Amino acid sequence: MIQELIIIIVQGKNRRDMTTPSGKVLQIHGKRYCKQCKEVADQTCFWTKCRQHPRNDDACEKEEKWFCERCETNTVVTKEIPIPTEKAMLVKLLMSLSERYELEGTTISVESREVRAVFCFPEHDLRKLRAIAENWADRGYITAKDLLKLERAGMRDVAKIPPKWAPSKRERREEAMRNIFS
Repeated sequence: MIQELIIIIVQGKNRRDMTTPSGKVLQIHGKRYCKQCKEVADQTCFWTKCRQHPRNDDACEKEEKWFCERCETNTVVTKEIPIPTEKAMLVKLLMSLSERYELEGTTISVESREVRAVFCFPEHDLRKLRAIAENWADRGYITAKDLLKLERAGMRDVAKIPPKWAPSKRERREEAMRNIFS
């Protein structure tokens, strides 16, 4: 039961570290339920291992060691994770496209031998409309050409322009990595 999950890569070592082959230290910090404290507490995963499941060929066994910051106890969590099929990986990729691009809608249908995806794009380029609105806010006026673009889009009222989507988890993680190592 993980409510928050933050992956932090830091330089250096301490007693609770996973070290990647490149020498970086990896710790997973999250809020999890602790059976000892009987509360949701800050915990750190300092060791993880994946291996083939002994009885199921279509699954992996993942073992994690979590350390509770509050009561200072170690907990070993073992999970059975199914190995994703190519169809599942393709569907996951198609679903991630809506996070990367501004799409009006996405429909994905999965059948026994085929995967169909339909992506609907907005009628107007929202980036350009947002840029016009930002220029209007910065300058205090708008050109007639830009006003016509907004009217054609049915967004003469700047409040009707949808806000920029929040960055995806992958983009936030990449940005955090750039900030750490810059």
